[in-house]
Amino acid sequence: MGQLGNLFQILGLFAGFAAFGMYAYAVATQSKENAKLADWFMLGQTAAASLASCVLVYALATGYFKMEYVAQYTDLKLPFVYKISGWWAGQAGSLLFWGWLVTVFAAIEIFRTKNYDTKYRSAVLATSALTSTFFLILTIFVTNPFHELDFFPPDGLGMNPLLQNPGMLYHPPTLFLGYVGFTITVGHALAALMSRDTSAAWAADTRKWTMITWVFLTIGIVLGGEWAYVELGWGGYWAWDPVENASLLPWLTSTALLHSAFMYERKGRLKIWTHMLALLSFELCLFGTYITRSGVLDSVHTFSKSPLGYFFLFFIVLTTAIFVRYLMPMMQNLADKDDVKFNFFSRDGLFFLSNWLFLGLTIVILVGTMMPVLSGMVMSDKITVGIPYYNKVSAPFFMLLLLAGGLAPLMSFGGTENRNELIRKLMPSTIAMVLAMVYLAATGKGHPLPMVLTGFTTFSLVTIITRIVSSVKAGGVSVLTSNRRFFGGMIVHIGVVMVAYGVIASSFYNLQKDVVVAPGEQFEFAGYDLKVGDISFRQMQNYVSAYAPVSVYKGDKKVLTLAPERRFYEKNEEAFAEVAINSKLTGDLYLILSSYSKTENYVGIQAVYQPFITWIWIGCVVMVLGGLYGISGRTKRDA
Repeated sequence: MGQLGNLFQILGLFAGFAAFGMYAYAVATQSKENAKLADWFMLGQTAAASLASCVLVYALATGYFKMEYVAQYTDLKLPFVYKISGWWAGQAGSLLFWGWLVTVFAAIEIFRTKNYDTKYRSAVLATSALTSTFFLILTIFVTNPFHELDFFPPDGLGMNPLLQNPGMLYHPPTLFLGYVGFTITVGHALAALMSRDTSAAWAADTRKWTMITWVFLTIGIVLGGEWAYVELGWGGYWAWDPVENASLLPWLTSTALLHSAFMYERKGRLKIWTHMLALLSFELCLFGTYITRSGVLDSVHTFSKSPLGYFFLFFIVLTTAIFVRYLMPMMQNLADKDDVKFNFFSRDGLFFLSNWLFLGLTIVILVGTMMPVLSGMVMSDKITVGIPYYNKVSAPFFMLLLLAGGLAPLMSFGGTENRNELIRKLMPSTIAMVLAMVYLAATGKGHPLPMVLTGFTTFSLVTIITRIVSSVKAGGVSVLTSNRRFFGGMIVHIGVVMVAYGVIASSFYNLQKDVVVAPGEQFEFAGYDLKVGDISFRQMQNYVSAYAPVSVYKGDKKVLTLAPERRFYEKNEEAFAEVAINSKLTGDLYLILSSYSKTENYVGIQAVYQPFITWIWIGCVVMVLGGLYGISGRTKRDA
């Protein structure tokens, strides 16, 4: 079976080389015949990668342990759904998954762009062919998922217990969809440069691609935080881990890209910014994979050290060099006119400022993430920065972005409105901002940083609502559907505000208590009385669960029973915490079984209260809905 899967990989590799060569020749000659032939080779690579993937999934599902990858990530007792998720659980399988997605996206683009200019279209598809072929080179020659052992083991080693969580089924695929989509966006940006086209046609054409890619990346990041929250057993969702940061970096640049592309289309400005942000978003996806798979940084998410990192660095340098090769001769044509300056009391000026803020935030996070590597180059001891660094350097950027996000909807392009009128528009937001800060101070929550962050968040929320209400008053409810791009953006911003409230509350106002009690005893926490029961055990499919029922009372009324666990998997000596959570809009009661002893008759419980954390997940849903709404129909250009 391994030979069959590898055969399909090799066929896909040859098809990819042929497709890339034919597309490159079509770019040079504008030959439609060669472009059509290249299409067939690209579709052949898609078919070959799909068949190879089917072989791997079948091997995982049926327990073909002679294949080393299957033996590493599954076993006989592993639930079937997690056997399938083994496709992206390991290094080799996830790279095959990534490469397959690139071919699928390319196949879609083949049919979507069939009537486009030959040179332009061939450049777009050549980018996809080069990328997908790169991933097949890795899965054939560096880390092959179809490598077979010299013997057939009776059972496999099993999947890491941390990955045996429903989050594993949807977090990696959505994140990969977010990564892969930028291949199409950067391909169009490069095609425009190669065609010497300075118009915004490519940015407008890829708007839906970019937005859908951004949506998947957003979902993937937030689902990763949710997985950490429910699975790692520490009560948090974001620890500024290197791999978490690696997914955040392209999200920041792609968010800037969406704003910059809007200015490119609307006003013919920020052309160089838009091209560079398309490149940065693509390269940062690859760089994040380099961090994950090279072993240069320690993380709960990373794989062991491997030579893969060198391949990714080479590909990043190669693709950047190709892009810059065509960008440099076009710089003068793409540059904004010297006699046109940005007015920062205008919507376009705030878009320009936001670009710098997103880029600055990207740089400080990137520097912090790579500090162990950078410091190791010049010092004997590596320097590692922690959560305090990220909180301090990122807070000013987030505050300014919230402020800009609130101001921009109330301003016109060019800043033509009367200043007194602008002050009048901002008065409700300013009053709400002050009241929010006063309320926190009056209720004993007046720590400066969360108080200021809450103030800026409230300012942004009220300005967005003010803009929506004023638009409906002026144009009726129909304006919400006639200009979906603008109001979709407003919905996204509301989602960002929801997430911000959840992050601020859960980061600065959470509660935690550790207790060790005898079964039957109770303790008070966050307004609840918690009565801890005795330890019980149950045998599950591939693990034994030790759990302690905890009865939760509010006054004299029993609210519910939670049962935090410690799970003991058959092929792992370590105990894994499985938390118990009661979620409400106002906050989560989060219980961890930290210790227990039947002989000494005690149970250790760690209780955490995370206020408003549910709004992070709700805010993500609102952001996604806003993004999809914004691309769901035709747009007006008078917002």
